[in-house]
Amino acid sequence: MFCFPRRKVPASPSAHIACVFNSTLVFCQSFNMRSIFNIAALTTLFSTTLATTPETVPGFTPTWTENFAGTAVNTANWAFWTGTPSNGEQEVYTGPGVNCQLTASNTLLIVPEKTGGKWTSCRLESHSTFAASPGKKMRVQARLKLGQPGAQLQGIWPAFWSLGAGIRNNVGWPACGEIDTFENIDGSAMGYGTIHCGAKCNDPTGLSQGVPFDYGSFHTWAHVVDLTSSDWTKQSIEFLLDGNAYNTITGATIGDRGVWNTLVGPMFMTLNVAVGGAWPGSVPGSTVSGAAAGMEVQYVAVYNST
Repeated sequence: MFCFPRRKVPASPSAHIACVFNSTLVFCQSFNMRSIFNIAALTTLFSTTLATTPETVPGFTPTWTENFAGTAVNTANWAFWTGTPSNGEQEVYTGPGVNCQLTASNTLLIVPEKTGGKWTSCRLESHSTFAASPGKKMRVQARLKLGQPGAQLQGIWPAFWSLGAGIRNNVGWPACGEIDTFENIDGSAMGYGTIHCGAKCNDPTGLSQGVPFDYGSFHTWAHVVDLTSSDWTKQSIEFLLDGNAYNTITGATIGDRGVWNTLVGPMFMTLNVAVGGAWPGSVPGSTVSGAAAGMEVQYVAVYNST
């Protein structure tokens, strides 16, 4: 670090030295008490963290983005889902508050909390639905990290996923279709990309593939719906970690055109951290709550091919 005096001021009992820090430099200045407000303004300027801009993806243009700038969840983009959890989950989903907050780093932090033996958490759903256009590709992507590596996280189930729009019109699950861009359970260093559609998807397990990742670091998770082929059996849903594909499911894999059309049809996005449930199992008393069990999201974006 280097210290650069802005100007020389004769020493006096009322003179002070202040340093304003940013990530790489320290600026030091002599000043008297009348200039304290200028120093405070500079400190605010240098400590501000800019929101994360979604990565550029060759061949794609971002058509919807959320970078979680501001002081509260943007309810023009997201709804707080507070319905009854399924899958045997143990949490109660709440509205705005401690379970779902924006940080000073311009990120979304979803935090499951245990109070008096009862769990609360947060689940957000996008108001908008998204689908690839015929002959085009659509990429749904988020950059996120999970809580504390090595913590006791049995039963913690963070996810970034999409549900078919039909569920908002009385179509049941799994007939509505579901694409799980990212799921993780129990604090393991393994992420999963999965689709659900009923018998053709081997439900309730789904068609799934895991991939190892560095727990506790930011990673980019995405799925791409590819409708460039006019032959539906050659169309695909591809799952990616940090831009690298690790799982691909085609129309031929499903073998039913109607079911496939549902899977590649309009869906809305969901971010949540569940607690317990059929997949991770019950939550022991030793499972941690708070940020150590949370999920932090820098951005969510939808891209369409150019």
